Parts: sequence; C-alpha cells; structure tokens
Amino acid sequence: MSIVGLSPWHYSFEPKLEGYEESLKLVLNEKKVIEENGLKAKAFFGFHPADVDKLMGLEGMTPEKVLELGLKVIDMIEKYIKAGLLDGIGEVGRQHYKTTPVNMVISELIMERALEVAKDYDVPVHLHLEQGGRVTAIDVKKRIERLGLDWRKIIVHHARGKSLEAAVEEGLRATVPGVTGSLERAAKLKPTYMVESDHIDDPKRPGTVVYPWEMVKNQLSLLERGLVDEEYLAKLNIDNVVETFGVEPP
Repeated sequence: MSIVGLSPWHYSFEPKLEGYEESLKLVLNEKKVIEENGLKAKAFFGFHPADVDKLMGLEGMTPEKVLELGLKVIDMIEKYIKAGLLDGIGEVGRQHYKTTPVNMVISELIMERALEVAKDYDVPVHLHLEQGGRVTAIDVKKRIERLGLDWRKIIVHHARGKSLEAAVEEGLRATVPGVTGSLERAAKLKPTYMVESDHIDDPKRPGTVVYPWEMVKNQLSLLERGLVDEEYLAKLNIDNVVETFGVEPP
C-alpha cells in the first residue's frame, strides 16, 4: 500500500514548516501500523500544488515566501529520505484547475527541485498534473530525459482518458483511478500503467475516489467480462508495482 500525506491543515497543524513535518510524521506512523498488520507499505510526502494557492491566500504570504516554504519542505523530505524513513516524494506538480501564472511558476519550481532529489536518491515521485493529454506527457518525458530520471519511478498520478493514453504511448509510468469507466478505457492500452484508489479517507467525503477493495472488484469485473486476461492484470498489479516501488510480491 502506497500512502501519501495530506497538507498540515487537514490535521489541524499550522501552515508552516513545523506543521508539514508533523504531517509527515503522521504518515510514517501510519506506515508502521500498516506493516504491523502484515502489509508492505511505502510512504510518500510532498508539497501539493494546491498548497501554493492556499498559502498565497494567507496574510503575509508573498510569492517569495510561498516558494521558500515549498523548497524548505522538499529539503526536509530529502532529509527523511536520506535517513531511510521516507520512500518517495508526492504529491508535487501543477494545478489541474485555473490558477494565476505566478502560482503555476512556484509549483513548477518546487516540482523541479523534487525531481532533482528523486534523481539523487533514486526514489519514486507522484506527479499531480493537469489532464493535458499529449502536451502533459511530452513535458514529463522531456523532464525525465533532461534530468536522467528512471521513467518507471516518475508516476503521472490520476491520469485518465487521453492523458493516460498519451502517457502510455510516450513511455511514461502512470496510474489510473480504479473506477469502472476509467478502467474500461484503460484496458485497451498496453499494460504499462498501474491502478490507484486515490482514497483520501475523509469521513466528510466517503469513498473518494474509490475504496481500495472496490478497486479490486472493478478490475475483476474486467476479467469476468473478457476485457482483460490474468496476465494483463498481473502486469498492472504485480510487475509494474515491483519495478516502480522496489517491493517483492508475496
């Protein structure tokens, strides 16, 4: 199970560096609980592009201060990765909704720094991006080539429709939400992607995006209807996971 931390205000922590570290520690504790219950887990933490917009709305937070905080969070993440406590970075990336040009630039600078850290420590990164189809895929591919990253560890998170199709065709690793419609469309592609639940475990938004166990049922439905075979699902759920996250199958 790959778990990704939420921003500090989701846990009632202050929107400053100390709050981000407290949030990160919660993720590490949850990883411990998961492993104590017999599952293998990988913990991720990042600086979500939506954080940029949130912080820019706070009194006294100039673009320079938001960028400074974001880069400090990435430095903190690097410290935990170096210590062997954190397994990857995420989410980082760009907003998938309308925002200001300066907010987009801040988000890209933070993402770029995160990718540099990923290169240094050979860890996976969850990228939160717009659904830009071929344009988004080309951008990610060029960043991978320029920085010399392992394409299997740069994950285009929550890719759907044409965006997933373009990611697969451009030789990128991506994840598709495990909901029926998205899975049916994805089943027509080469099995180089993975399936994710993107479940936020928020009582106010139950089932968002999909419960992990429902994600499994939805994939089995594809198998029962003859849209995929067992080898295809094994590639998505075993081979690609092993390559990306460095785990051994049970």
